[in-house]
Amino acid sequence: MSGKGKLFKYETHLHTAEASACAVSRGAEYVPVYKKLGYDGIFVTDHFFGGNTTVPRALDWEERIRLYARGYENARAEAERLNGDDGGNFKVFFGIEQTFQGDDYLIYGLSKEFLIAHPEIEGMTHAELFRTVDGAGGLMIQAHPFRLRHYNEAIHLHPREVHGAEVYNAGNRESENALAEFYAAEYGFIETSGSDIHSADFAAEEKTAGKMRVGGVAFGTPVLSGEDFIARVKKREHALIK
Repeated sequence: MSGKGKLFKYETHLHTAEASACAVSRGAEYVPVYKKLGYDGIFVTDHFFGGNTTVPRALDWEERIRLYARGYENARAEAERLNGDDGGNFKVFFGIEQTFQGDDYLIYGLSKEFLIAHPEIEGMTHAELFRTVDGAGGLMIQAHPFRLRHYNEAIHLHPREVHGAEVYNAGNRESENALAEFYAAEYGFIETSGSDIHSADFAAEEKTAGKMRVGGVAFGTPVLSGEDFIARVKKREHALIK
């Protein structure tokens, strides 16, 4: 990637209050914040049903997926509204964060319609999920692989069942990100960066004396679609925002 000219920046790890029980901000609230920070798009990656979801498990599958997608859909509608007002081209893409035994995976490339058609995905193992994502042309990245908190008892790594690792997470300690960088380099993984943001207030510049705490990835030209993002990340055409 050339170092000259504008870089097009995208958030890869974002949670909304509509679907993630630990999130504070709703999907639409993030859009003006990221536009102000000069980002060109976001991926909404709410906690899926293996993790901290707001979606009641007693509902039928299609209704659960419909509720799960609300944060993404609300963010996309707000982006379309603001783009119409200022002639912008801010993008909102759909993603997933699935959890197993404390290890979390960011998944790109599975649509709402794909999830509706595949209810078996909820009970898949690491290996089964990776084969499904890979077979659908998607991307599976282990989020913050070396994070250890009160809510997880151990660190689990599955290097055969992943495309890459999130080597910068804005919510991590520096040591945890450093370990993720070493892990990714050792296995030749795709590397990504993301904010793991749960509140739009986290991205406010005034909170950090003008220094952004958010992460993400950047490209020399705009990302046209989720499929375009995946193809270019797999070719390692992206730069990391740290």
